[in-house]
Amino acid sequence: MRKLIYLFIMAGIALSCQNSKEYAVNGTIADEAFEGTRVYMQEMTDDAMITTDTAVVQNGKFAFAGVADTTVLRFILLDETVSPGQETRIPLLVEPGKLTVSFDSVVTVKGSKVNESYTDFRMKQRDFGKSIRTVVERYNNAMATGTMTDTLEAEVNEAYDKINEEMTELNFNFIKDNIKNDLGKYSFMASSSMFEPEKQKEILALADDEFKAKENIQRVVKRLENLENVAVGKKFVDFTLKDTQGNDVSLSDYAGKGKYVLVDFWAAWCGPCRQEMPNVVAAYDKYKSRGFEVVGVSFDQEQDKWLQGIADLNMTWPQMSDLMYWDSPVVDLYAINGIPHTVLLDKEGEIIGKNLRGEALDAKLAELMP
Repeated sequence: MRKLIYLFIMAGIALSCQNSKEYAVNGTIADEAFEGTRVYMQEMTDDAMITTDTAVVQNGKFAFAGVADTTVLRFILLDETVSPGQETRIPLLVEPGKLTVSFDSVVTVKGSKVNESYTDFRMKQRDFGKSIRTVVERYNNAMATGTMTDTLEAEVNEAYDKINEEMTELNFNFIKDNIKNDLGKYSFMASSSMFEPEKQKEILALADDEFKAKENIQRVVKRLENLENVAVGKKFVDFTLKDTQGNDVSLSDYAGKGKYVLVDFWAAWCGPCRQEMPNVVAAYDKYKSRGFEVVGVSFDQEQDKWLQGIADLNMTWPQMSDLMYWDSPVVDLYAINGIPHTVLLDKEGEIIGKNLRGEALDAKLAELMP
């Protein structure tokens, strides 16, 4: 009798343990256009999104159920062809218990603390997005109607910067607080480039080794290392490309040779580069006789467009490129996020300034070569 009771108890414990791992995701969709369409649960791998389960929308509802041995990141995806422009994809942490997903004017996930925290985070992101669009529309309207003034432009830029700063802080705080779970990790992978290097390091210091070993996170880690290598105060990092005649030419052919050297990373297709180039031309003409050199490093893809850009912009200094666009190894070597990007070297080849433009460039050169 005691043995029988013991077996019943053990069976109950086993059943309880099994049930504790079960999950259910119940969803609703407000838009009737999705009736009868498929809904997909997907897993994100390093290479692609893989469908792990499928459901059908019936009476505006769908459901997924299964067993989760561990908490895992999944994505719920509606048929994107049904209602273009509508939000049809949401990440969530699948974990034992019940979750509810609602696709309405906004998409929400409820049923666990971390999923609800992520929903709140997304709603705040949405609000910041609306605010930024309002500022951009104000700017565009003023430009279109000819009512833009210096005061208004400064006001709009200040408003944009403030919103962007607050949105960056929102992202940083959420990721920092959640880097131990997959929603935080996913958010970092999606937005790491918006953070300053020190902020990236702060987050990565809290992350586990498995996450940091991922290929795309290793790229972030490597970029941070490269940034250290080309920080102000460090010696320039050498590289070899081709000049306009196809000959090998190295940065060391010019850097560390007794002249101040501005390494100007640019491209003929880059609008901001073209806008800034007259300032570089003026600085070159003013200071070249005093020991100043410029070396252009282009991220173009086509030889003829590169050469035409050099001619159009009156760039009379040495040029080099591998015509590999953003695939150029130099992009990672100097941890470049965008162009124009400049690095100023002293006579010995030490980095003494970065991204000096316009009046700031002239002021620095006047200080160095009075």
